Amino acid sequence: MRKLLGIVIVVIVFVFIAGYVFVINSETNYEFTITSNDVTEEVRIVFDDMAVPHIYAANESDAMFALGYVHASERLWQMDLIRRAGGGELSELFGVDMIENDKYLRTLGMKESAEKCAKEFEENGPEEVIEAAVAYLNGVNSFIDEGDFPIEYTLLGSEPAKFDVEDLYKTAGFMGYSFAMAFKNEPIIDWIQSNFDSTYMADIAVTLSNNTKIPVSGGDAVSISDMVMELDERLPVPQFIGSNSWVISGEKTKSGRVVFANDAHMVFSSPSVWYEAHVVTPELEYYGNHLAGMPFPPIGHTLTHSWGITMFVNDDIDMYKEQIEGDKYFYDGKWLDLDISYQTIVVRDSSDIVIPIKKTHHGPIIMDDISMWWAYTKYPKNLLNEAFYGFSRAHDIVDAKKSASLIHAPGLNIMYGDSEGNIAWWASAKLPIRGDSVDCKSFIDGTKASNDVQGWYDFSKNPQIVNPERGFVFSANNSPEDVEGVHYPGYYYSGNTRASSIQAALSTDKSDWTIDDVHALQLDNYSPVYDKNSKMLVEYILNNDSEDLDPSKFDGIYKSSFDLIKDWRGTHELGEIAPTIYYRWMYNTLKLAMGDDMGDEKFKSFTPTFVCEYSFPMLLENAESPWWDDVNTEKADGASEIVSRAFIAAIDELQDALGDNHDAWIYSDLHTLTHKHAMGDVKYIGDFFNVGPFKVPAAKDALNKYEFRLNDEVNFKVFSGPSMRIAIDFADVENSESVLPTGQSGNVFSDYFDNQAEMYHSGNYRQQRMIESDINAHAIGISIIKPEK
Repeated sequence: MRKLLGIVIVVIVFVFIAGYVFVINSETNYEFTITSNDVTEEVRIVFDDMAVPHIYAANESDAMFALGYVHASERLWQMDLIRRAGGGELSELFGVDMIENDKYLRTLGMKESAEKCAKEFEENGPEEVIEAAVAYLNGVNSFIDEGDFPIEYTLLGSEPAKFDVEDLYKTAGFMGYSFAMAFKNEPIIDWIQSNFDSTYMADIAVTLSNNTKIPVSGGDAVSISDMVMELDERLPVPQFIGSNSWVISGEKTKSGRVVFANDAHMVFSSPSVWYEAHVVTPELEYYGNHLAGMPFPPIGHTLTHSWGITMFVNDDIDMYKEQIEGDKYFYDGKWLDLDISYQTIVVRDSSDIVIPIKKTHHGPIIMDDISMWWAYTKYPKNLLNEAFYGFSRAHDIVDAKKSASLIHAPGLNIMYGDSEGNIAWWASAKLPIRGDSVDCKSFIDGTKASNDVQGWYDFSKNPQIVNPERGFVFSANNSPEDVEGVHYPGYYYSGNTRASSIQAALSTDKSDWTIDDVHALQLDNYSPVYDKNSKMLVEYILNNDSEDLDPSKFDGIYKSSFDLIKDWRGTHELGEIAPTIYYRWMYNTLKLAMGDDMGDEKFKSFTPTFVCEYSFPMLLENAESPWWDDVNTEKADGASEIVSRAFIAAIDELQDALGDNHDAWIYSDLHTLTHKHAMGDVKYIGDFFNVGPFKVPAAKDALNKYEFRLNDEVNFKVFSGPSMRIAIDFADVENSESVLPTGQSGNVFSDYFDNQAEMYHSGNYRQQRMIESDINAHAIGISIIKPEK
């Protein structure tokens, strides 16, 4: 027994030591020295107290090599996943579980587009952009050559392939896909339009006439929405969903200089989406927020200007209902051949599969007889890399505008501010010219040539404004004003919560805005729309004349719950109970009003869409809407009765799920956020990679947006929100402030994998350091890249 015990102790000690050595060897190395033929002079990299690399190089090419190397050292796994998503190549890594995702992503044409764009870029792109991009890729591949791969590859028994120019466009393609709202919204809109008359459509948010604007059939169509949402849920990479930004002129700030704010909204993930880096050469200096696998930052600042993004959410997709027989389709009075090609999907631990891709001249057939025209693949030039390169190298507002004009898709609101006092907003996209009779929010008759996109508007026709008299520009994915009588359709946020909050705050006489004020606005948990909705719901109950639903006769938990909600004003602070009641009341009102008309399955397809969220206030404002009548009852039901029944149903639902004690109904206990890793659902190891959960305040569409989905489950699990928060005062641009949701590193063994999580969820910020002495004073490591002799 003593010998056996001794052996066990030795084994335990050995396992402990082996594990310790493995962890030490798996940590990110912030004090490396390497040599490379790809640099001409020594590059010095200082990692600050947030593990942000500050790259000091003698020239741009050397700096970009170093950026690629350190980016890969922290985010290689993330970079690989995003390029694979853009190319429909996830099955090669994850096996059969991703086949349906790859089929769908291949069908959209992003891989084919990437091949064409890479060839065009390498042959005709600007020399300086090509050189910088290739240097970045060489840095990435240099790290791969070392063979020190993230633990995720060890667990899968796999290795990453090297990166090339095509991968840049696969990544850009996935970015474009994640911005495209039409996939999820257009099919359900078409179904509603096909099955309900105009009296019903009056309360469906298809047009946005009443909302805050930035000045200046056949086949089951809904199944497309269902398919897209189901496949997106399974994707191991995050997508863009919303964003806020505003830029304030010096006339309204305490410092007298421009103040800039941006928080781009994305699906939360582990690691965080953005990788920060500070690049310094004799001719160049910028601090950028980089996406995995993209060499040039979509968001960033120099000492003299800043740029940021929100989703434009312009409608850049049209879906056509084609007439197809066999391998032909009918168009403009003629039968034409479908374009049929075949692509091979490599599947891990299984046989490769070959899929047919069928296209009309509009685009690929994505389901049955529905084809898709997409600006991302249809516009003849993809200059996204050139645009992002230009923002970080711009010398003035003229250069920045030129870069903004290059973007074709995805549509972006480019926000700009500079040390000269300029502020600007450009809606950047190539906007299609459609015929007057074309309804791009529903399926279009593909047999008529008159329904085809007719061309592209010049950038001068895009919504934009520079140095407005009001002293600020803003964007929260809301609709821009028409330009010369032209309205550009889109899936703009029509709830007005975020846009109206920004506009209201900045339109006051306040003339001493500071970064601290920016923080407070970014962290605002109040929802004016939900405040208004709640008031209308309460008013309907108070006006209800049904004896069994009379609120004066409520007792027990119904009375105490009604007392909690009746004076609620749209706040979402930690410890509140009223928001819990509101959201379940909202869901049950929608379900009772619309679920009976749509049917259970269609209603489930409708509720996750933006259209549903936007339609709710419209429904509440129209007491005569036909949606209020319950088709399952013989008598005509009114809005008051449906809302009252929904309240009772909500309280019953909460009792069943959480019990009778209101203390168990606390909103922040149910409104939780876990930053999920691609392996976050794997048994035994998922929690090791995930960060969280955290109890969080805020609303679905308050400025401090934490998005969740309403469904039959009583929980408010957050899936998207601010992917970073940035605030810059050009009076002290070297000490701008930011925070990431988890951390800078994508290496789970790094101390900087989740070190910002508590800071982020507590509403705190940290510096984006640009002063060399300050950087050196907060250095955690210094690395060197030397040229080979």
